[in-house]
Amino acid sequence: MDRDTTTQPETGAGGFLDQAPKVSDALKRGVGISVTTWSGRKILGTVSDRDPAGLLLDVDGGENGAGGYAFLPWTSVEQVDIPEVAHRQVKFLQG
Repeated sequence: MDRDTTTQPETGAGGFLDQAPKVSDALKRGVGISVTTWSGRKILGTVSDRDPAGLLLDVDGGENGAGGYAFLPWTSVEQVDIPEVAHRQVKFLQG
């Protein structure tokens, strides 16, 4: 039976998966994100930390200037919007 290669992910040097961002890059300290909770609240901020319990954001002050930190347990997070992810520089070693 021939293997159908059209449904296989593209891998190797220069492939899509090699270029795709990693969660560790997208949610690393200092990245600006927008989080929508299951209750519908939208929170803008900068990632301060993340761990298996949740996400800690340095919250933008907005119009009232009341900034600070917000801890969001992963169970409360519906969606995370990340405007831009800085890709890691990957070095390919000559074999």
